[in-house]
Amino acid sequence: MSPQCECCGENITKLNQQVSVMRTEIKNLRQMLDSSVRAHRKQLAAVQAVVSKAGSCEEEPRPSPPSSSAHVALEQGETLIQTTPIGFIISCFSVKNGTPRQPNICSPSRAELRIQRSVFNNPEHALLGLDRYSHVWIIFLFHKNGHLSYKAKVKPPRLNGQRVGVYSTRSPHRPNAVGLTLARLDKIEDGRPRFKFLHSSDEAVAAIRGVLSADPRSVYRRTRCRDKLFFFTIDTADITCWFGHGFVEVLQVRPVGKKNELSIHLNTA
Repeated sequence: MSPQCECCGENITKLNQQVSVMRTEIKNLRQMLDSSVRAHRKQLAAVQAVVSKAGSCEEEPRPSPPSSSAHVALEQGETLIQTTPIGFIISCFSVKNGTPRQPNICSPSRAELRIQRSVFNNPEHALLGLDRYSHVWIIFLFHKNGHLSYKAKVKPPRLNGQRVGVYSTRSPHRPNAVGLTLARLDKIEDGRPRFKFLHSSDEAVAAIRGVLSADPRSVYRRTRCRDKLFFFTIDTADITCWFGHGFVEVLQVRPVGKKNELSIHLNTA
């Protein structure tokens, strides 16, 4: 084969790769457009329902007893259940990349629950006796997932494109974006249950090993992406690592927001 034919073959291969990437991007754009259309339709339907209900209520009906009316409204789905957040969680994982899907994957990880004083004037009174327990259940809200749209079927990243029902997954995109987790209680200080962050370099190494041992990459990055670099943040450190065949190497650990500062090197199989 002549050098000119080899050059043409390489160009064709590159063009095919670019076409494949463009098709993927077009597919993603279509999915985003479909989600936006569904969200718009839901909002429009809600507005129309409110307008029609306001127009039909010319005469105010005679109120029924509170208990029975509330019960009927709940059965018919006409009542919104409102909750008041008691506080906010701050953990050593500030971004999605590298966040373990289960707490036992990275046991050294810690967090802090900050109780709002707007709920109780003296929040420490509400926590009296809690320090006698080793673990606590925390019911929380995924308040940063957008809440714009959700689907009955989703494709979890570890099922290689298989569609399953949203209620059989950990997807935070659901009608009621509520989560439940079990946390080990470290201590209560200044009226706040503390789960703390990493205390030492040994804990930092153990936390990094725990995250990488579970391979936090998506199926696409593991099977189709040529770029083997992976970045994630834990506590106050940005981690840069390289995934090879059967091993992963941490290339750089540096404080968040700082550049060209190398502090820890380690290999983990």
